[in-house]
Amino acid sequence: MAYNAFVADKVINDVVAAAPKETKTGAAQWLAYLAASPLIAAALVIVAGETGTAHPAAYFMGLYGAALIVFFGGVRWGVAVMKEGGPTLRALLGACLPFAAAMPLLAPIGGLYWKFPVIMALTAILLVDDLKATRRGSGAPAWYLAARLPLTVLIELAFVIAVVGAAA
Repeated sequence: MAYNAFVADKVINDVVAAAPKETKTGAAQWLAYLAASPLIAAALVIVAGETGTAHPAAYFMGLYGAALIVFFGGVRWGVAVMKEGGPTLRALLGACLPFAAAMPLLAPIGGLYWKFPVIMALTAILLVDDLKATRRGSGAPAWYLAARLPLTVLIELAFVIAVVGAAA
């Protein structure tokens, strides 16, 4: 009986050791590109400049951008609670800050286009902080940045297109 357990344990260890060590990020990257596509489409509607469609597209972009900031905060919360020793108060507060920052963006106050530079700034700040946290070993796994970086670039690009299109 002990021999069978030893052999089974050795087989499992050999399979684990032979398994590929690379992390598959293709699905995460594909979904990141897909997540940015509504912003790009809305930005192109704004560039087209039709009065009847530009305003709803800008409104959508403000809401969607705020939702993405809340999503990034959710990722931070997930990273914080998955730490082996449990989450720290600092990590949990850091996860709540994106939500708190996005709340005014969700409110129907002021003009629409003031939200765009705020969303762009918050998205960039969160990316820089995510990069620093991952380098320190206290953030998301390094593979997450393979999806997060292109998503941030596409978000920023969509808002730049929208701002330029609205100004034209």
